[in-house]
Amino acid sequence: MAYSYLFFMFLGAVTAVEVLRPRGVPLSKRQFYEENRPFTCLDGSGTIPFDRVNDDYCDCKDGSDEPGTAACPNGSFHCTNAGFRPAFIPSSRINDGICDCCDTTDEYNSGATCQNTCRELGRKERESLQMLAEVAKEGFLLKQQLIHEAKRGLEEKQSKVTELQLSKKASEEKVEALRLVKEAAEQPEKEAKDRHLKAWEEQQAVIRAEKDKTKMAEAFLRLDLDADGLVSAVELQSHTELDPDADGMFTEEEAQGLLGEVETVDTGAFETIWNNIKEKYVSEVTPQTDIPTPEDPQTPEDTREPAPDSDSEQYPDDDIPEEYEDEDQEDQDDEEADDEDDKIPPTVRPTKTTEEDEQDEQAMPPYEQGTQSLIDVAQKARDEFDEAERALHAVDDQIKGLEKEISLDFGPSFEFAYLYGQCYDLTTSEYIYRLCPFNRVSQKPKFGGSETNLGSWGSWSGSEEDVYSLMKYDHGTGCWQGPNRSTTVKLTCGKETVVMSVSEPSRCEYLMEFTTPAVCQEPPSLDSNPHDHTEL
Repeated sequence: MAYSYLFFMFLGAVTAVEVLRPRGVPLSKRQFYEENRPFTCLDGSGTIPFDRVNDDYCDCKDGSDEPGTAACPNGSFHCTNAGFRPAFIPSSRINDGICDCCDTTDEYNSGATCQNTCRELGRKERESLQMLAEVAKEGFLLKQQLIHEAKRGLEEKQSKVTELQLSKKASEEKVEALRLVKEAAEQPEKEAKDRHLKAWEEQQAVIRAEKDKTKMAEAFLRLDLDADGLVSAVELQSHTELDPDADGMFTEEEAQGLLGEVETVDTGAFETIWNNIKEKYVSEVTPQTDIPTPEDPQTPEDTREPAPDSDSEQYPDDDIPEEYEDEDQEDQDDEEADDEDDKIPPTVRPTKTTEEDEQDEQAMPPYEQGTQSLIDVAQKARDEFDEAERALHAVDDQIKGLEKEISLDFGPSFEFAYLYGQCYDLTTSEYIYRLCPFNRVSQKPKFGGSETNLGSWGSWSGSEEDVYSLMKYDHGTGCWQGPNRSTTVKLTCGKETVVMSVSEPSRCEYLMEFTTPAVCQEPPSLDSNPHDHTEL
């Protein structure tokens, strides 16, 4: 059975104390390996004679009977590593020709040439720990400054909020006073503008009535095909667009119905008829502005340009084509009728184009001097009111911004407050990553392209013991056929505030390493050796 001699070291002084225990057993488990009594497997699976401990045969299921051999696949070997950190290695590495323990105790029977490097490793680790401790110490001092500045800044912001609230109250009173002035100025302005508009509309109504009367007269002349001063049902039938049921058959009975069940109407009675047919008469019209034959009668000025060298009035009685004087002549052969059709004036009244209507529609004239003066006074009141209202909104926005900042969780002593409103970049070979604490995380291609949101501020998400060690940013831009991007920011102690690295351990889930003095804790004293051992 293999045993080892073990010693205690107290404050650098070494006292040789022989502690017999099986090889590979830590001192903390010495009480389970008593030589003068049977050994019970540490998992309670069985009890064996003590001489079967480290006999290179695995008896216990947990491998606890072979702490110093490679017999059990699930066993472990304890490296004492005096001067450095103790460690456990899998029992399969015992005597495999490779030195795993810095004190070489794992290769006691392999013939491998190993050197004890524990003291050198311990020295290097102590130097590294010393450097980290110095960083932590400097970072902790910076943290105290940050806390002091944050508390002072918090007091200033709270004072500013109080000041702005007083300013807001004064602004609200000013806005309300200017609102009354504005409303008082707008009332006479509205009345004057309404009077101006009413007068103009009345003028336009007169103009439209005159135009409608002119159109009615023109329509009467066109419908009075025989120029007898009367419009009959037969003459009305020549305008098929007036068919009441629009079934393509404009009968004489339907035409007579439009005339009020009378045979003919004169110009006086036609006014009533016109009110019933004018909309359809106009809407169904196709403008005819180009009638080249010299026999064509003159068309109204509002449908085509007047022919040069013509001073005659529109539609004189002697210009009515002869073929309309006798309805029986319409039964002549088709060729003659077609030739004559090319010469007759349009049977429907051409409508004006939109541009012509716009030209006829007069623009409202400028306001009179008295009305314009009222408008100027009201506009000045509106401008002053708008300016005061904008100032009130600006004050309100300031208050909301400060209240939001004050309400954020900046740590137990407000040590993270200095990060608010700041952004920190990390440039890699492909991307520029940006962290804006308490706001968002983004990624942008280094050589151009759109920015991608990797998450917006969510909450602190560290463990219960160290909740301020992790920041969570979620609800970022969605991945294609995947979840929304999110970022976890791991905070570590450092003298500077820097984004150290960014990785994507899972699809669309990013991990960012971020150093800041705000997480530095007061370092423990390094007077004692961190690897003082009670065993050798």
